[in-house]
Amino acid sequence: MKNNVFKKITIILAVVFSMLMCVSALADDPVYVTINGNAVTYATTDAQPMIYNSRAMVPIRTTAEALGLTVGWDKDTETATFTNADGSRVIKHTMRSNIIYVNETPTSFDTASIVVNNRILMPIRMLGEAMGAEVSWDNPSRTVNITTASETPEIEYAEFVEDTVTYGDEATIVAVTNLYTTSVRLYDQTGAETVKEATTYSDNGDGSRTFSIDFTPSAEGERTYYLYAGDGTSYYSGYAEVTLTIEENDSADDDSSDDGLDEYIYKVTLDSTKVEKGDYVEFTVVTTDDVTRIRVESSYGSKYTTLSDYTETSSKRTFEGKLSVTSTGSLHLYFYVYTTDLGSYTDDYRVVDFRGISDDDDDDEEDQELTIIDIIPGMGVTTKKEETKLYIFTSTDIDYVEVYDEDDERVAYSNYTYDELATTNVFLLTWTETSSGTNKYTVTAYNEDDDEVSETIRISCESNPGSTEPFVISIEPKTDNIETGKTTTFIAKCSTGTDYIVIKDENGKTLYSTEGSSSTAGSSYIKFTCKVDIFSVNEYYTIYAYNEDGDVDARTFYVYGIDNADPKITDVNYDASIDEGDEVEVTVYTTTTVAKVWIEDEDDDNVTNKLKTPTKSTSSQYTWVFTFEPDDSGRRTYTIYAENEDGDDYDTKTIKIKVN
Repeated sequence: MKNNVFKKITIILAVVFSMLMCVSALADDPVYVTINGNAVTYATTDAQPMIYNSRAMVPIRTTAEALGLTVGWDKDTETATFTNADGSRVIKHTMRSNIIYVNETPTSFDTASIVVNNRILMPIRMLGEAMGAEVSWDNPSRTVNITTASETPEIEYAEFVEDTVTYGDEATIVAVTNLYTTSVRLYDQTGAETVKEATTYSDNGDGSRTFSIDFTPSAEGERTYYLYAGDGTSYYSGYAEVTLTIEENDSADDDSSDDGLDEYIYKVTLDSTKVEKGDYVEFTVVTTDDVTRIRVESSYGSKYTTLSDYTETSSKRTFEGKLSVTSTGSLHLYFYVYTTDLGSYTDDYRVVDFRGISDDDDDDEEDQELTIIDIIPGMGVTTKKEETKLYIFTSTDIDYVEVYDEDDERVAYSNYTYDELATTNVFLLTWTETSSGTNKYTVTAYNEDDDEVSETIRISCESNPGSTEPFVISIEPKTDNIETGKTTTFIAKCSTGTDYIVIKDENGKTLYSTEGSSSTAGSSYIKFTCKVDIFSVNEYYTIYAYNEDGDVDARTFYVYGIDNADPKITDVNYDASIDEGDEVEVTVYTTTTVAKVWIEDEDDDNVTNKLKTPTKSTSSQYTWVFTFEPDDSGRRTYTIYAENEDGDDYDTKTIKIKVN
């Protein structure tokens, strides 16, 4: 019995001794931390850095904030989130785990974080290396030294995707930079000129960024290019040097039959001068740097397209496009150019000849109609943090449209046809610009079978200078229902450096000036309420912002409208998805020339009464509200009819409702 008691006492003492040794290990000699040579101070009331299991452990909040990180804490999952100043690096770590995530990429360590006195301590190497810093241990001084990466923008590596291209073709250079680089400038050392600046990049998850720059070399031969890294305000002197060989292009002859517009067009080339009916004729146009858009019309009916995306080198711009061919025989393309100075397309044109040939295996022409006809920005130049508006004109078989940015992120979507014309659908898409500069977007249009067609467009975006100079931030109509011959109210926002504004039509006629108008001053803008007589729609107008010294800023803005003589459905609001048994409410907006509105199902049966009195009316718009319960589940299509007073003309809109 005595021996058993003695054994139990011995075991208890061993456990107590082991616990004391563990506490001793945690409360070892002090451990110090420096960041770039500066000591980090930890409050005496807080946990202190220590050695645990031969690893330096530090309180995470104090250390992270000393590294310039913002700390977030989710108590439900016990997860800490650390974010650097510009948001390019997000680090996540769950308590008592040995895994850390950097921009969603996991890395495991040999030691997990621990909890001491309700404070989380984690291996300093885990946090430091996640920041892209170097971590070292100085044993004599018992100090952890953290050295963060330089905050100077730097290009770490650069190369061309292909080191040899044919003159006239596009080249692509890829540059890898540190995380402090927000822009890259490509400089042609051989030609002594800046080629392009890039501000769009992808984060690689390891503290580096990748910039991809597309451009068309301006001359043949071997050329040397420098790449400079910038931080958004300036570029630094260090650079990466790369070379590219541009070979002669024997096929780059001008196919132009008529050298019209020589002052704007250098060259027009076709991929082929013989194109099968049902296929596309593809073309490349090289112009001066003041051309912003090109309109291409065909001689075989109403086919046309508009080009607004281009590559730019030196003083030249290169546009590329295509147009479907629906005829055979001798055919022509007519090229018109648009410049900011002109404010419209030229009356003159460049004509190019080609031949349409027959194809025994010709596809059904209807399958070839999928087309984006035109893309028209709401303003010639947009403003950062303001709404961007695109009017997209498509063939009538288009069901919905999407817009993607250069990072392939969707910024806008619409399955509602803003307007339906005889041979064209019009979609209106909007989103908020987040970065200044020239931003490239891809517009993709789909039919109901999800076949698609895409076009790209470049949109220039500027930042509001505030009170330093006159500047047009935006101008928007108070109503979408703009009719010819009527007065429309526009709201113009301008910088606080603006003293007065003027609005003119495309012919230079003054339609409005600030005299006698009202304005409202905000903290960063002045808002003008402008009443403008609109005598023509679907064209650009110009707003001018002046200061008292006569300095001026001008912006073109597009006015989309309708002929007020025709009945027109201008907008429709409804829930596109409802539960079976629920009612759907449909609000229809029309012009004041509409006298009767109703809705029919796919069997041409009325699902609503024919309303003869609008629910709400104004001097320029009628509002009609309908409520009905769909009969069956699934995707249902309904047609809205709006008829004029004489019953001899009407407008229609289709809507699709999914009944769950």
